[in-house]
Amino acid sequence: MIRAYLACSLDGFIAGPDDELAWLDPGEAPPTDTSALTFEAFLGEVGAMVMGRRTYDVVTAMGHPWPYGELPVLVATHRPLEGAPATVRAASGDIDALLDQALALSGGRDVYLDGGNLVRQGLEAGRVDELVITWMPILLAGGVSLFDGLTQRQALRFGEVQPYGPMRQVRARVLRDLS
Repeated sequence: MIRAYLACSLDGFIAGPDDELAWLDPGEAPPTDTSALTFEAFLGEVGAMVMGRRTYDVVTAMGHPWPYGELPVLVATHRPLEGAPATVRAASGDIDALLDQALALSGGRDVYLDGGNLVRQGLEAGRVDELVITWMPILLAGGVSLFDGLTQRQALRFGEVQPYGPMRQVRARVLRDLS
């Protein structure tokens, strides 16, 4: 499966103005006794990742250790990746080519698609199977919109909404047939 795992404000933004992410801190540690899908558990379910260059730049600028461990990561870019971890490489092509490359690296496991633009492209191409969205209790009123720019209707089937500390997480399967 091709899956996206995202945090989102209630008004649909995955980053604030200038890619600001401080709002992602809910002010308390997420509970450990949750049925929500934690980021660590999600990473354990995937075998490769496709990440947008903008997302890569934001993650590396944070100054934290690389959060994806040994997961093979393809960064959609035409520019060199200076000082990238050994598991990261630049990749180019349309969304189908990028996802096919990641599937070949995944060892038969799921592929993690990350970055608002790439998630939208994946949805438009009919390649995204599941969205895992953790809704944050905040209205940002601006920033990077998750779904702005979609040109096709996308039907989803929600799973249970899971409490995750002050947040709520929903898993949504993308339905292929809209009839």
